[in-house]
Amino acid sequence: MPIDLPAPALAPVAPVLRAMMDADTLPHALLVEGSSEAARREAAVALARALVCGGEPRRDEDEAMFGGMSLFGEPEDAPKAAGAPQALPCEACPHCHKSAGGIHPDLRVTEGGAGARSFHIDAIRSLRQDAFVLPNEASCKVYVLHNAQSMTAEAQNALLKLLEEPPDYVCLILTAPARKKLLPTVISRVFALSLGEAKEEAPDEEREEKVQGIARNLANALVGDKPYARLEATAPLEGDKDLVREVLPAARRQLHSMLVKEPARAQRLLVLIEGIRGLEGALERNANLNLLVTMVAGL
Repeated sequence: MPIDLPAPALAPVAPVLRAMMDADTLPHALLVEGSSEAARREAAVALARALVCGGEPRRDEDEAMFGGMSLFGEPEDAPKAAGAPQALPCEACPHCHKSAGGIHPDLRVTEGGAGARSFHIDAIRSLRQDAFVLPNEASCKVYVLHNAQSMTAEAQNALLKLLEEPPDYVCLILTAPARKKLLPTVISRVFALSLGEAKEEAPDEEREEKVQGIARNLANALVGDKPYARLEATAPLEGDKDLVREVLPAARRQLHSMLVKEPARAQRLLVLIEGIRGLEGALERNANLNLLVTMVAGL
C-alpha cells in the first residue's frame, strides 16, 4: 500500500521518505538537518510517530456492532479506493494515541541541553542497551536524538557501534543544524534529510548566564560543609528538568576547574565529579526529578 506522510513538518523531505518507505529501503539511521531547531524536532518526531503507527484506524463500537451502520442507520463512509495512500501517522490507532501523548514504549526522545557537550556518553550507553531489547508493542523501536551536535565526542563514538550494527527493528533519527556539526565517522553512517537552509539561532545569553551562575553556586556549596548552602544551591533546580540537564554538566566543569587549581582537595573533588556524572546518566534514564535533586544536595 502506498504511503502518505501528511505532517507539514515533513513536507520538504516527504517525497524521498515516501519512496524509501514504499520500497522498504528506509535507512536505519537518519539525520534531520537545516531550518530551525523547532522544525527539526517537529519533523523528527513526526517521522518517528509514522514509523510506530499501526496504520489501521479503529472502528467504533457502533460500527462494529451494526456492520458499518451507525445507530441512526447512516452507512459507514465509503472505504478507501484500492491503492489509496495510507496516511502515517494515522492518528487513530492505539500506537498513534500513545505516541501523541508521549507514552509509546517504543518511541524514545533523548536530547542534551542547549550548551555544547551537554549530550553525554551515559545517555548513549543507556540508549544502546535499550536498543537490544525487542519492541514492546510496535514492529520497530525508534530513537530520536535531538540536538545531536551537542553530543560529546565520547558520546558520538559510543553511538558508532549502534549505527554500524543495529538490530533490524531499530531506527535512529538524529537532528542537528548541519551535518558538519557531527564527527565524520557519524556523518558517514547516517542518511541526511535537509529541511532547507539552517536558520542561525542567537544564543540565549541570559539563559547561559543563569545556568553558569547556578552551576557555580552549586559547585561551591558541594565542596563546602554547610547543608543549608547545598539546599539553597539546588532550590532553583526543583521542577525544571531542562535546567537540571544544563546545570549538572556546567557544575561538573566548575569542579574540574577547581581540581586544577586546588590539587590538595583532589579526592573530594573527584568524588563529586563522578557523583554528578552518575546523576546525569540517571537523568537521561528518566529518574524521578525531585529525588535526583535531593541526591545532588546529598553528594
